[in-house]
Parts: sequence; structure tokens; C-alpha cells
Amino acid sequence: MLMIEGPKFSSFDFSSSSQGGEPFEINGHRIILPPKEAEGDPTKDIKEGDQPDSQDAKEVPPPTPLSHTASTAKSVWDCSIVLAKYLESLANKTQGFWTDKRVLELGAGQGIVSLSAAALGAERVIMTDIDSAVPALQRGVRLNVFQTPQVQVTALDWTNRSQALQHIWNDLLATSTTPPSTTAVTTKPRLDYILASDVIWVDYLVPALVETIADLMHISKERRDSGTHHHLQSSSSQDEQTTTPRPQPPVLLLAYQFRSTRSDQLLFDSLDQLGLQRKKVTLDGENAADQDSVYMDSQFRKPNIAIWKVWKE
Repeated sequence: MLMIEGPKFSSFDFSSSSQGGEPFEINGHRIILPPKEAEGDPTKDIKEGDQPDSQDAKEVPPPTPLSHTASTAKSVWDCSIVLAKYLESLANKTQGFWTDKRVLELGAGQGIVSLSAAALGAERVIMTDIDSAVPALQRGVRLNVFQTPQVQVTALDWTNRSQALQHIWNDLLATSTTPPSTTAVTTKPRLDYILASDVIWVDYLVPALVETIADLMHISKERRDSGTHHHLQSSSSQDEQTTTPRPQPPVLLLAYQFRSTRSDQLLFDSLDQLGLQRKKVTLDGENAADQDSVYMDSQFRKPNIAIWKVWKE
């Protein structure tokens, strides 16, 4: 059985009213999450091998278990806290850093990173996760008083993503928050950053994640096929045939928690095979000349968590 280390930031209070814990704030905005729903499992306290006390209890059918992916979306993981604070640190270092940026989060889970980007003034925030995680994300958007089109939620399954990505590019990123200019050059919908926090905890997710990143970065099929990882259906092949000017590909900010050398190697080898550049961001402020380097409080610097910047040259 796979064991995942639980969250360590349990002291933060994400409720709408103070309940004794420390509120989690980004740019002065308190991040609020919807309360966890009851699982509704009448047999959850029955241990394996125990016998229920009544015939009625025996006849209660067990609930349909959530997939591992859906279950993890219900928790606030450390990487999301660290990445949210990194986004804030970038804004503290460079005033207005997020003001005109468009970002998309993969595997948003509880949506803390996306909500933080919105609180920092990002122009457009697209929150994505599997279908079952979408309702909670939508409730989180409402609780934090963000509105469309600044913050939008949509389902994105990495293993069956073509139609979802078309919706993201053609609908969610195509609309503008500023009045159109008659003299502006027509460009493809723009995406500046891909955000992802602790989205890899089992090896089988790596190929689908990497292919989704490749689609979002407009990496050609030829480039992908030159690698050794499995190539899933690309949603960008038709897109590559047009001549409309395309903005610079988005940059990936990945908060990654080390769990195994094998997962590390599989993920980063797969990214390298796409011809992407990457670097581990320093969070202690020692490299002030590096625009990606920031100073973060020691409570948000964990030895097994790193933030990686990944980009296409």
C-alpha cells in the first residue's frame, strides 16, 4: 500500500470565521475553503474482521470508494501552501508581478494556489482538476468572492484531455478582460504560467502530466516522439497548422515533494526529453540577482519540498 506523508500545516484555519487556528492570508486576503463534506459511510468505524452489532448494519452496502486521485483532492497538501507563498514572494519582490498574468493550475485540489494567484491580482486564473473536484473548487471561488472571467473552474483529465484543452484555449482564455483594440495584432489566446503543486505521488501519473504540459506549451509531436515516454493524443496538432502569431509558451512553476528516487527520475527525465529547461528555485533570498529567487519565511521552507521553474526556450 502506498503511504503518503500527511500535511504539516494543520494549524492554518481556512474557515470563513476564526475557529482558533491561524488564518492563511495572501496579499491581505484570507483564503477560505468550503467545509469538508461528511463521507456518509455508516461502516467507516468498523475495522476489518469486526462484526457489526445488528442485522441492519450488516445489510448496509459499502459506499463506492473514491479513486486515489479524487481522495487526495480533498486535502490541503504542504506543496500548495509553499507554492502559494512563493507566488506572494514574487509579488513582494516585484510590484505588480501578477497583475497582467494568465495562469492555469493543474490538479488544483482545494484550489489554494489558484485562489492565491487571484488574490495577487492575476488577470485570468483557470482552476482545473478531475470532475469530482470541480464542485468544491467552484464553492471556493464563491467563498473568496472572485468572479468570472478572472477565476474560472473546469474539469481536466490528463489522460483524456483533448476536448477539455480546446475548451480552455477557445473559450476560457479567448475572452478578454480589456476592451479590444482595432489596431491590435490578432494573437492566439495567451497563457503565462502553469501552476502545479504535489501533483505526482504515483509513477503512472507522470506520462499523462508531462503530455498535458507539452500540449499547454505547444511542444510539437515530433519533439515528443523523439523521447522514450508514451505519447498520448495531442490536442495541439491542428493548432500548429495555423499562421496566427502565438505568444510565448507558458512557464511551469512546480512545487514538488520528494517521495522516491524513481519518481524523481521518471518525471524529470520526461521533461528533459521534451527539450525543456529547468532550475530549482532558491527560497532563502541568498541569490538576489536571480529574478526567480525569493526570501520565504523558514516555516515555508521544507527540506523535502522544492519549487522548480520549467520553461521552453
